[in-house]
Amino acid sequence: MPGRHECAIFSSREHEAAESCWGYKNCEKNPGHENFISVQYFIENYLPRLHSDKQREFLRSWIDRTVRLRVDCTSQDRPDDDYMAEYRGTSKMRVGTGYVWFVDEPKYDEPCVCPKCDGNVARKQWSFRVLTSEHVVHNKEEAKETNIDFFYDDDNCDRDGRMKSAWGVEVIGSKPNLDWCDMLCGTCDKDLGERVEEINRRALDGILNRQDLSELGLLPSGDEDCRPILVVSHPHGQPKKITVGEVTHLDRENQRAGYNTPTCPGSSGALLFRSGRVWWWLSVHSGSAGKTFTENNHRLNVFQRLSSKLRGHKAAQEQINFGYEW
Repeated sequence: MPGRHECAIFSSREHEAAESCWGYKNCEKNPGHENFISVQYFIENYLPRLHSDKQREFLRSWIDRTVRLRVDCTSQDRPDDDYMAEYRGTSKMRVGTGYVWFVDEPKYDEPCVCPKCDGNVARKQWSFRVLTSEHVVHNKEEAKETNIDFFYDDDNCDRDGRMKSAWGVEVIGSKPNLDWCDMLCGTCDKDLGERVEEINRRALDGILNRQDLSELGLLPSGDEDCRPILVVSHPHGQPKKITVGEVTHLDRENQRAGYNTPTCPGSSGALLFRSGRVWWWLSVHSGSAGKTFTENNHRLNVFQRLSSKLRGHKAAQEQINFGYEW
């Protein structure tokens, strides 16, 4: 299935905010973003419906582990047929999404990886690993020019200090054919490090619990025929949004999944959450294969209609998106 990747491309960091807002307001794939639920709305209106504290903690940790990636480098090592080949050797910025899947024990009195520290010894520092798409971060050169933004959940987060940033260090492993990258990151920011540790604890507590999220009212029960999918991402580099849809096809041989959960440029690298499955059903969002139909001439899938009805909106379009299992 042909398709296109979904990074948000900006001319420079200087114009990032304006270009991000313009892209979100003028999006052609999801005009109006009617099926995109803000993090705050989701936490206030949907999480309380879950009867299990473990489920609430685990899903909240999933949201908090989702990060925005801002990459200021395109390596000359990218091949000629690469998605970003035309930008090789430039600092044109692209934005994608990632997910913190592993947090290491804090280290003491070692050279810090933060650019601000410039290799000086930090009293305490934290390292963690972020899963994203290989087309978002290609190699170590690009990893070292990547900002990892935590808790960018609303428009005020970057102004009032709630958003925290760490830095990429290197690429631990990647598979271009499956479009995933495992990137090592680090910080010596005490507030960020301790909060990441706490998020990791919440996630581990829920690791063995079956995640049937039908109580949310957005997803049906864990029916194998339905295969609902939830995505947390940063569309157009904007604050986190949550969308819901369903698996449309599975290609086991190529480890590829198709789904109609709404996504946008900036969603590349987001991890997919499958209701009714334990957390290690990992698939990384890679891109879009195009739109399929509008509500004027075809029937929308039940999940988009339900989501729109609950939020007082009409769904505009359904699309075909794809990702690869990790």
